[in-house]
Amino acid sequence: MTAIPFPRTSAPGQRPHESAGRLINAFHEPLASGASSKDSWRRPPGLKTFASSAQSGFRGGILNGNDLYTAWSGRVTRFVSAGTETDVAAFSGTKKVFWAVNNKSPTPDIVVVDPDNGAFIVTSTTVVSYTDADLPAVNSCDFQDGYFFFTTGDGRCFASALNDTAINALDEVGAQGRRDGLIRVAAFSDLYLCGTLSIEVYRDTAEATGFPYSRATVIPKGLLGPYAISGFEDGMGKGILFVGDDKRVYALNGYAPQAISTPDVDRAIASFMDGGGDVNDIEMFPYSIRGHSCVVVKSPSWTWVFDLDTLHWHERQSYGVLNWRATRSLFAFNKWIAGDDISTSKLVEISGATGNELGDALAFTVESGPASAFPHRAAVPEASFAIAQGVGDATGTDPMQTDPTVEISWSDDGGVSWSNPLPRKLGVQSTVNGPIRVNKTGMTKNVGRRWRLKVTDDVDCILTGGDMSAEVRR
Repeated sequence: MTAIPFPRTSAPGQRPHESAGRLINAFHEPLASGASSKDSWRRPPGLKTFASSAQSGFRGGILNGNDLYTAWSGRVTRFVSAGTETDVAAFSGTKKVFWAVNNKSPTPDIVVVDPDNGAFIVTSTTVVSYTDADLPAVNSCDFQDGYFFFTTGDGRCFASALNDTAINALDEVGAQGRRDGLIRVAAFSDLYLCGTLSIEVYRDTAEATGFPYSRATVIPKGLLGPYAISGFEDGMGKGILFVGDDKRVYALNGYAPQAISTPDVDRAIASFMDGGGDVNDIEMFPYSIRGHSCVVVKSPSWTWVFDLDTLHWHERQSYGVLNWRATRSLFAFNKWIAGDDISTSKLVEISGATGNELGDALAFTVESGPASAFPHRAAVPEASFAIAQGVGDATGTDPMQTDPTVEISWSDDGGVSWSNPLPRKLGVQSTVNGPIRVNKTGMTKNVGRRWRLKVTDDVDCILTGGDMSAEVRR
């Protein structure tokens, strides 16, 4: 018997011939010592409705106390934890926005920045332009240590008064590391002023006059686009991850950027941008579910997810589209809430207890690398797969949940074409039958045999490996 080489990181390759296997709506998780395998592959969290909005085109949100403030195309609304929406006011624009809230007591100030229309102050009933004469047109905002921070395209960052919205024209600093302007400010352990060629890091040194921070260093790596940075958000707090100006994904180790993307991720970003893609369509956002803290890198053409706990990548793809339908997530009401690119008037919860996406199938798909006797061919009379059985739900939808199925197919030309899938039952609730296997699957070509397992039914998916018998033909 030959072990089937399932991947820990999705690696489709530039061409199918070089693929080491793919994980689509599936991720790798190591198992503890003593388990039947060192590895398992599981379905990632699904999506369920948190709330429906009277608006459409989600642009981002922020939690303030018991209210979730949300921006939509042309409007701001707010939600409570039960999902009830209250209209706030008109808000120009359609682009994704940046929110910040300070520590003023008893009523914090809330600000929002639309890159096309500048800064606004939001209350529970109003959205008004940030009319301080000392604040020019700005393109992003964040909050740290009592201060709002705003960036401008000409390379300046303004700080507000302490826990206030007032701006003093002298409380600003010019980013001087490169002649690249600023497109984003991000607050984590330090303050990161991001340009397209460099990132300048500032630290709170409680300066008595002028800008309250002092520059700590300049990172000689720029940000590809204003939404291409994540990992530091409330509920995540893992660090700074970003897509760099060279179209690779980086994580900061201290102040040193370390590339974490694989060649497949790099190719996806480069292909999108080289094909005329807009940097504003590259977005990153986080979620942390069941011990896996993940950062999503998404374009209209694909979605890749980096697991910060396993350091592996997997792909996500929603039913009927090329990418994942979730967008602009945030942590609120002890949930990870996001917008929905398909049902554009919904907020969704990213849920580890959900195996579908608002009723659409979440197709757990694992493709192996090639099992090969190169340059020889091999006959494969049998293959067996260690996938959890008895996972049916007697109270679920019949037959998708009561009597679920895995589809098994194979490729003998490196993944260019695949056989018709053979269905195998995973077992009704708590019933474990014989091994999941296929027999008499023919002769491989000299490039070997690749396997694909796919589960669309909404049940637990846990794959822990597979073996095939191979009789070499010389």
